[in-house]
Parts: sequence; C-alpha cells; structure tokens
Amino acid sequence: MEIIVIGGGAAGMAAAIEAARRGARVTLLERMERVGKKLLATGNGRCNLMNVGEPCYPGGDAFARAVLSRCGAAEQQLFWESLGLRLREEEGGRVYPASGQASTVLETLRLAMDNLGVQVVTGAAVKAVRRQKDGFAVISEGQTWRGDRVILAGGGCAQPKLGSDGSLWEIMKGLGHKLVKPRPALTQIMTDTLPVKGLGGIRVKAGVAVVNNGRILHEENGEVLFADYGVSGVCVMQCARFACEGSVIRLNLLRGMGFEDVRQAERELLRRRAEWKDQPMEKLLTGVCVPRLAASLCMEAGIRFRDRLVGSLKEHEAAALARVLEAFDLPVRGVKGFDSAQVTAGGLDLNEFDPKTLRSTVVPGLYAAGEMLDVDGTCGGFNLMFAFGSGVVAARACVEERE
Repeated sequence: MEIIVIGGGAAGMAAAIEAARRGARVTLLERMERVGKKLLATGNGRCNLMNVGEPCYPGGDAFARAVLSRCGAAEQQLFWESLGLRLREEEGGRVYPASGQASTVLETLRLAMDNLGVQVVTGAAVKAVRRQKDGFAVISEGQTWRGDRVILAGGGCAQPKLGSDGSLWEIMKGLGHKLVKPRPALTQIMTDTLPVKGLGGIRVKAGVAVVNNGRILHEENGEVLFADYGVSGVCVMQCARFACEGSVIRLNLLRGMGFEDVRQAERELLRRRAEWKDQPMEKLLTGVCVPRLAASLCMEAGIRFRDRLVGSLKEHEAAALARVLEAFDLPVRGVKGFDSAQVTAGGLDLNEFDPKTLRSTVVPGLYAAGEMLDVDGTCGGFNLMFAFGSGVVAARACVEERE
C-alpha cells in the first residue's frame, strides 16, 4: 500500500513512522526545507511532548478524548521508548525528553523514518489533492505523487514562518469539507494601552479572568507579564481563545500581593494612612508592588498620586484602591495574530471525521491529524500529545481499513 503523508510536523512524522511500521510504503511531503521546524520551537526549545494528567482541550474536547483513548499518554510513552527516546515527567504532569532538548526528539523521529524507509520530500508545497479511481494524486509545482491513501497533517495557521500556513484547508474545502473559522489561540492579549502605560516588563502573580457583560467566560491563575500592547504570560495565553473586543481582562492582584481579601487590603491601607501619614503618597504601596504599578493602580482607583501625603488618603479612596487590587480591569482590543500564537483554534469540522480512525466521512481514503482539525488544547503538552496521538491513530486506520 502506498500512503502519502502531507506535512512534516509532529502529526505527520508520527503518522509516517506508524504506517511504515505496519508495512506501508510511505512518502512524506513537507513544504519547508526541512521537517520538524515548529517542533524545535515548542516548550521553549525543550519540547513538552505530552501530559499524563487529565486531558484539557477547550476546543474539540470530546473528539480529542476519543482519539487519545486509542493512543494516549501511556501508549505514546511506549511509542517513544520503542524509538529510543528517554522521557522525564515534571511538575503538572508535563513530559519532556530526558535530554531537555527538542532537537533530541526531532533526531529520534528522523532516524526512525530513515530506518523504516520513509521517503521524505522537502520543499514540496502541495497545490492540489485529487481523488481518482485508483487512489489519489497529490500535486505540487512540477511534480505529482500517487498513493492509495492520503493523511493530511499540514498544521494550522500558527507560526506560519515555521511551516503552518493553512493552505491545505483550502484544498480540503475544494474536496467538500467544511472549515470552522481559524483564529489564534495561546497568544498574548492586546488591551487599552492607558492602564498599562509604563508597565512593560513588570511581572505579577494574579488571578486572570475574561469577563464579558458581567459574565466570567474563563479563569486562570499564574504570572502575568505586562507589555506596551497589553498582557502576556501562560495564564493570559490560556485565556486568549475566550477574549474578544468588548470583553475585559480582569486581574485579581490580592493574593499575589499578600492579601486574603478586599477587607484585609483596605485595613492595611488605612493602617498605613495612620502610621505613614507624613510619607509622600508615592510610598503608599511600598512593599506591595513596584512603584510603576502602584502609580497605575492609584490612577485606576481615582487617587491623585502626586503632591500628597499618605495621611491625606480618604476612606473611600482606600476602599476604591482595594477594589482595584481585586479587579484591575483591562478592556480587550484583540489578541496577537497567528505569528505569535502557539496554536490555532478552529480548523476542519470534526463532524466530518471519525474520531476512532481520523477518516474523512466526505472523501473515502482521506485522513487528517493534528492541528488541521478543530482541536486545541491548553499549555502543558496537550497539543503535541494530540498531534502525535492522532497521527498514530490515523496511520493505523489508514493501513488496516478497507474501502
């Protein structure tokens, strides 16, 4: 059996290896000059391969779980060990290569493909996929490949400079598939710039919530990094798929600043008013946060900051500042684009694929894996785990299923 895998990322390489192991002749087509470029950038270059904890997929959760029930963390660990890659589990169930280097993962995959006789063709930008009586024709500029089955693993739109440009989606639409509109996920959030002016580079521990019309859409906890455009940090990026213009990013700074609740914060401010009464107002939040952030918080609370002493603080001002510490609201103006995003939300409509096999219900003999599908997970290895798992599941079915 001849199988063509389109896309040399995580899902595509896993699919190529699994199919070749099962006796298929496999050709892998990659549009970039080498395979696995995006893989090298994952996990800050350490490659968070998977997560042994509870699956977490804001997009396509049921579908992802169905796929991973067939090739989840335990089975993927056996897959890696069979290829010779040693693994190490870290905090939060995150699993990395023992070497701590993404390059080790890519070297392992490339060696496996070489040993199994997978034909890897780079610089092959696919322009068309055509269903024929005897299989498929896959066409790029100046060359055509023919196969019995095709596995599409070309990725989404995130990090296009590393090879994912969404071009295969248009080909799939031409074959009759529906597309859920792609949008950036796991990316930074842009807000009104006035509240964050001058805060670039400051990091704080905070609760983060996306609030729209008074309703909390999503919540996270962690470290927030202020930037000139808005906010970043893992907890912020986890919120990006829920953020839209008209919503706000609400930062709860109380716990990160050592307060249990608003009342304790207000009492502390009034204590300082009494004991620090001759200090300039600029010193009000000394020991709580850095001066630049203190100035922004006081401004947000409507407290005149300059040319005042702490002793002039009004009770209503202390109450207002305590409330700001609990809810520092930043109006959302959008999210950073695909160039900055770690993953794509949206993709091929899951209703048109069987999660047991990843086979298209629209085009017989066609399979899809990884980020091409409308599945996206949180940080922590979930996206790579779905990519590798779906690649393996698709390859198995591709070889074993009958038309």
